[in-house]
Amino acid sequence: MMSSVPAGQASDLRVALFHDNRDERQPSMRLYAKRLGDALLRRGVSLRRLSPPAIVPTEWRARSATWIKVDGCIGRFTVQERLVDRLNCEVVHVVDHGQGFWMSDRERARTVVTCHDVILLAVAAGRIGVGRVSPLALQLFRISSELMKRSAAVVTVSDQTKRDLTDYLQIPPARITVVSPGLNHGFSPDPGRGAAVRAKFRLGDGLLVLQVGHRFYKNIPTVLRVIQSLSRQGLDVRLVHVGSPLSAAHRAHAQRLGVADRIIDLGIVADADMPGVFNAADVLLFPSLYEGFGWPAIEAMASGTPVVCSRAGALNELVGDAALTADAEDGDALAWHAGTVLTDARVRDVLVARGLVNATRFDWDRTAGQMVGVYRDVLQRAA
Repeated sequence: MMSSVPAGQASDLRVALFHDNRDERQPSMRLYAKRLGDALLRRGVSLRRLSPPAIVPTEWRARSATWIKVDGCIGRFTVQERLVDRLNCEVVHVVDHGQGFWMSDRERARTVVTCHDVILLAVAAGRIGVGRVSPLALQLFRISSELMKRSAAVVTVSDQTKRDLTDYLQIPPARITVVSPGLNHGFSPDPGRGAAVRAKFRLGDGLLVLQVGHRFYKNIPTVLRVIQSLSRQGLDVRLVHVGSPLSAAHRAHAQRLGVADRIIDLGIVADADMPGVFNAADVLLFPSLYEGFGWPAIEAMASGTPVVCSRAGALNELVGDAALTADAEDGDALAWHAGTVLTDARVRDVLVARGLVNATRFDWDRTAGQMVGVYRDVLQRAA
């Protein structure tokens, strides 16, 4: 286990941080790269931020997500070795395992890769029973994973992802270091900010159940069943969805359940508004089928918003005793938990207090200190 390096004691380190800022469809990866880079700079690290250039014409990329992937891969394969060769850096850090194409054989002894999750491999192996993996996406991920295995060090964001890397890719546990990320925004309890967001987005004064994310493993069908159950209990609740807009299939399902008029679909929300969204919510409902980390649960806790979530993936280790948990597809248990939070002030107060304490474990300056320890270990072994 790498020890944390105190602030101000890394001014001798020269690090190249490789990430893809053009992929706005993955805001969590963008924020991870930004916050980690900012925290490293605060420690005096000499930092270069790099991302692959656009190769495929803009109009092609606008047509299809596949062209976006192809564009990124071409950029990585065609320029990465030349970019690395020109850098005056000691360590190359690829901050997203999906960008494993940045791995250079010439620089492998000084390369660190952060792996956030291996959900594509979990789906392909049948561990997550819903969702379909694009053959192209799976093949690209397998290539990135094999390249990641050649790096000098692999960092994961949770113990769960560390176990998954050992199970699916046979990476020895001794080669993997767990370094938890911090919180991405200024989350804190702020009723006034919550009231302002309610007014801005016309959320009203009633009970709000927040759900964040749109991908299949966010388990939106179960979220809708919970909303149906809560309304049948006589609770006047509405679901606030944040992320890419709900699909036509999800809306049709909501219509069948009789809860379509209880959904407020905010779509993509600006970073500056997200703390207020958490403040406005009465509970976060997060029944994911899998999470490599699960930022929304910690963001809610830091905001003083109680959490009801699944135990899937890394969530159990993440939330500890600061959330009410159930199996991801146990809609009855999740609805019972959510109803309890919304109607029992004592339970709510306990969860809020525990959540605020739990959230303090996740701090970017601490993350950067641990990462500097990883860098120094890599350089020592490469010497």
